[in-house]
This record gives sequence, structure tokens and C-alpha cells, in this order.
Amino acid sequence: MSIIEIKSLSVDYALGQNGVLHALRNVNLEVNAGESIAIVGESGCGKSTFASSLVKLLALNSKAAGQVLIDGNDVLAMTNRELEAIRGVKAGTIFQDPAASLNPVFSVKEQIEETITAHLKVRDKVELKQRAIKLLEETGIKETQRVYEAYPHQLSGGQQQRVMTAIALSCSPKILIADEPTTALDVTVQAQIIALLKRLKKERNLTLILITHDLHLALDLCARIIVMYAGEVVEDAEIKSETDSKHPYTRALFEIIPDINEDRHEFSVIPGEVPELKTVMNECYFRNRCVKAGKKCSESHPEMENGVRCFYPYTKGRLKA
Repeated sequence: MSIIEIKSLSVDYALGQNGVLHALRNVNLEVNAGESIAIVGESGCGKSTFASSLVKLLALNSKAAGQVLIDGNDVLAMTNRELEAIRGVKAGTIFQDPAASLNPVFSVKEQIEETITAHLKVRDKVELKQRAIKLLEETGIKETQRVYEAYPHQLSGGQQQRVMTAIALSCSPKILIADEPTTALDVTVQAQIIALLKRLKKERNLTLILITHDLHLALDLCARIIVMYAGEVVEDAEIKSETDSKHPYTRALFEIIPDINEDRHEFSVIPGEVPELKTVMNECYFRNRCVKAGKKCSESHPEMENGVRCFYPYTKGRLKA
């Protein structure tokens, strides 16, 4: 059963005299309750705009079209008052930079309890503290009393991210949106946060939406991978390895992952950059970076077919004739 339905979602950003940036274009997606999906792509592909659209946290210069349905309710059509029943309650969000997301002038205690009070109307001080401490314990924080009373600057990056996770889960949402949750953390702490998300997903039966540029992380947490490029979904499939992928861009993302088993550690890059879409063109937007591009790619824009947006998709490791 679908818990999220996205229908023809497009988001444009007004750039004043510089025109309009088409950040998302005609995204269609269904997510079942309890499913884990990863939205993958380079910077500039529309991942964060997609995440923001799910709970209507878009910039003032944006214009959204289409529908984002959560439990059948269109988030994009809601007022700020109506969104209070969605944000934090049905969908909790972990942002990519906890130091920037947490308010530096309020303690952890105040920030967790404010969320519980606002959404669940709990005002009893003893109950609020019990709930906050329990959430901190659930996210793996050891010194719960110290962290509970601390300010964000007094915590490590990993502790800050666990506090953000506690706040996101404070109203028991069905959906957890994790937007680049390990970006600002060192490798050891990243592994801890990944393990935490896995455990919480299982224990709470969450629907997990992971936003990441890290394909390795996506494969570790999610079976279903949604690959975005230039504001579009270019592949939507259950991917466990490179040979499962069909789009040349997905293959390119696999190829830039370093192999720790090789004696020589040479880093690969995808040549070129993601196009800044101020003009919608009738062509494949990946064609100038694609080693498989053909004449057809410059003459028309590919549509999604069998989970891939490509005229020449791979099948079983080989290029389609």
C-alpha cells in the first residue's frame, strides 16, 4: 500500500533577471509503507529539492506544480497550519548538517520538548523529560542527562546528529526523511549513524527516504534506488550491484566508487558537470557526459520505460542494441 504518491512533481526557482531554474521536472513516484528507498545523484541533480518538496519546505522563490500525497493528503496544497499535521507527525526529517539545523541558543532539552509540546500538546514537565530522555537513549546516546541539558556546541558531530534523529522521531512519524545524514561526519561516526538508521527502521517499521550522493551508502541501507539526473528520475529499480543497473549514469556512479581491494587507488570522475537547467531542451541531458550516447540522444528526450530513462540502456551487463 502506497504511503507516498508523487504525481507530475515539478519545481522551478525564480532567478530574477537570470530567468528560471527548472530544479525538478515531472517526477512520478510511489513509495509503499515500510519501504526503504534511496534518492541518489550528484550535487545539482534535484535531490534536496525533492526532499524539501515532501514536507513543503521549499524556498520562497520556488514554484511547485503537481502533487505530493502523504496518506492521500496533498502536501503542496496545504496551508502552514495544515502542514503541522504532516511535519514531524507523519514525516520526520533529519537534515544533512546538524550543527546548522539545531538552534545554538536553545538546549537539547528545550528543542526536543518544544517539538513534543507543539505537536502532541504534552505539557507536563515530568512526562516531557521522560519522553526526551527515552528518545536520546533510543538513538544510542550514552550520557543522556548531560546531553539533555547541553547546548549544541557542547556536543560532537555524531551526538548532534543523534539529537536531530531524536527530534525527528519525537512524534512517532511513519516516514523518516534522511537528507545526506552522514555528510558532515567522519568515517567512524558515519558507520554508527548508518547502523542507527538500520536499527530504527526495523524497530519502528519506518518508511525510509534516504537522500545521498553516496551510492555505497544507498546500497547499504536500501534495496530500491532512485537515480536522479538534471532534475529527473533516470532510473528506478532494485539495485544491489553494478550489473543490476541499466542507465549509463548509474553505471558511471558505480565506476567512481574506489575499490579498496586494488593495490593502486586511482580515483575516477565523471567528466563534465550536471547541466544547470534554465532552458528545457529536447534531448538527453546526460548525452555530453555519456560514453554510450548516440544520434538519437541529441534529437529527442527519452521517457521512462521499464524503470529507466535511456535510449540505449544496459541489460545484463551489456549495452542494448
